[in-house]
Amino acid sequence: MVNQTRPLVSIYMPTWNRQQLAIRAIKSVLRQDYDNWEMIIVDDCSSSYEQLQQFVSELNDSRVTYVHNEINSGACAVRNQAILQAKGEFITGIDDDDEWTPNRLSVFLEHRHQLVTHAFLYANDYVCRGEVYSQPASLPLYPKTPFTLKQFFKRNIIGNQIFTYTKRFQASLFDVTLPAAQDYDAFLRLVVDNGAPWKVEEATQVLHVNHGGLKIGTSRKKFAGYFNFYRKHKDKFDRGSRKYQLYTLYTIRNKRMSLRTCMALLSLRNTKRMAQGFIGK
Repeated sequence: MVNQTRPLVSIYMPTWNRQQLAIRAIKSVLRQDYDNWEMIIVDDCSSSYEQLQQFVSELNDSRVTYVHNEINSGACAVRNQAILQAKGEFITGIDDDDEWTPNRLSVFLEHRHQLVTHAFLYANDYVCRGEVYSQPASLPLYPKTPFTLKQFFKRNIIGNQIFTYTKRFQASLFDVTLPAAQDYDAFLRLVVDNGAPWKVEEATQVLHVNHGGLKIGTSRKKFAGYFNFYRKHKDKFDRGSRKYQLYTLYTIRNKRMSLRTCMALLSLRNTKRMAQGFIGK
């Protein structure tokens, strides 16, 4: 029977060879002011994992599950593995190199009624570029763009995590054939099938960048991933969005454009990007 006042929230976290960062992420979940959650950690065949495994074991917390895969299967497959194990009414994720503010789950739950008519919830983030901080609010804010389909068809304005019904996400999942743009693809499909998302203005996550840790994804495959993403969804895009996406592909590939190509991709937004030398935004 579903508890309507204190629903179970499932949290999935893929990890690979980042034990210390993963432990920091787990600790931020343990500090949540809402405690009816389960956390499913899937380790994608890390070569060094004993410390993380021991940390979870010594927690002796039945809410936290750790699985170490014997074969490396990739970030999307690992995410799907965790999502399909989820038992909560709602689900959200955390990257192993990020962390949450203590109120992240409770803030999302305050807005859960929006999921009746919206595909998912997303929120603003804080950004940490290696600086020492005492409170997340002292960090620079990364404000997300208010959602419009026109903007979303040009770029991923959602970020890396969402909050939604578990069954809804289990019916969609991540595309394991895409080597890049997996979040963008999954969120776009949820929007197409379930309607626009709802933005929560409060920042409840710290994105850690430039920490020097290993990436789960591989930058060498970025162009192939975005190219496959574009081919998969281009029929949904209007003319302006197609130009924007194609320009992004050229910048990812770092390929010099001919005058003819520049003219073909000419738009107000792309002209600004060309002038700024700005890639991928």
